[in-house]
Amino acid sequence: IQVPIMPLSYLLCISILFTTVVPIVTCLDDGATTREAPSKLSPYDNDDRTDLASAHPRLTYGTAWKKDATSNLVYQAILAGFRHVDTACQPKHYHEVGVGEGWTAAAKELGLDRSHVWLQTKYTSVDGQDPNRIPYNPEASLREQVHQSLQISLKNLQTTYLDSWVMHGPESTWEDNFEVWRAMEEMVDAGLVKQIGISNFYDPGAVEYLYKNAVIKPAVVQNRFYGDTGYDVQIRQFCLDHGMEYQSFWTLGANRHFLRDARVLRLAEKRNLTPETILYATALKLGITPLDGTTTQTHMQEDMALLRRLREGGEEIISDQEIRILSRILGIPNKQGEASSSSDEEEEL
Repeated sequence: IQVPIMPLSYLLCISILFTTVVPIVTCLDDGATTREAPSKLSPYDNDDRTDLASAHPRLTYGTAWKKDATSNLVYQAILAGFRHVDTACQPKHYHEVGVGEGWTAAAKELGLDRSHVWLQTKYTSVDGQDPNRIPYNPEASLREQVHQSLQISLKNLQTTYLDSWVMHGPESTWEDNFEVWRAMEEMVDAGLVKQIGISNFYDPGAVEYLYKNAVIKPAVVQNRFYGDTGYDVQIRQFCLDHGMEYQSFWTLGANRHFLRDARVLRLAEKRNLTPETILYATALKLGITPLDGTTTQTHMQEDMALLRRLREGGEEIISDQEIRILSRILGIPNKQGEASSSSDEEEEL
């Protein structure tokens, strides 16, 4: 029996198909390869890949707690269609170097350049750092710590600029808050950062005070989205009124009651979604940008499929009537500040 000899190009194609988790090339008989258009992979690429900063609705890939898996997960997220990535210069909870490795590897594979990926990182004060792994000189002035943190982030992320840079939390005094903020403003003026923002600011008065006294206004507020803060109703309204992006983290983890609700489960089945993507759709309807930290390819693909339906198809996943009921299921306070009941079963979706 003669065993046919396989051409080398054919064997190489077989190897690629079995070793690449997300196939991104098509093998041809003559050994040549053609790359699938990135527009088939990302719901953002149909916008001619212009100004990702204003691309809404969107999901931003979150990278906290991923440690040594960060590089591969960011790589897979970009391949799946994510174009926005959040991290921090905080080795305690983030592996910023891995983010740089992941996005550059995916960009090279997909033929993307730096402008096709939106990168956000954070300055974290000494109090938020592991004392054994502070990335900058803790003995330097506060202003110099901020500037050192940025230079480290640029190196880690393999970029010459940031799309967004966030103050990871408030300092102990307003004097220190503004010293950090002025240092961040200097980096915008220097052309190293496109926009700046704040995180873990839960006092609406503090957000407003910083905004009013900042020379360069915060473009982002990133907070935990959960019942203990009343879902930041006032802060989110302030963001809407002033053209700021409200980013949510712990969106799924803090709202398990929503994911288990029978009405949500029925709506998810009706819309051919999962309870998790219904929650993301709810957040997007409310004008929120969720941080999406999924670690599975299946969920990455489900989340990007949701965005395609919203961005490319213009589909109304959640109606105005449904968002009122879903908000009550979450427990978002009404205009009078009273918590809504999540057990009002007569309100059917």
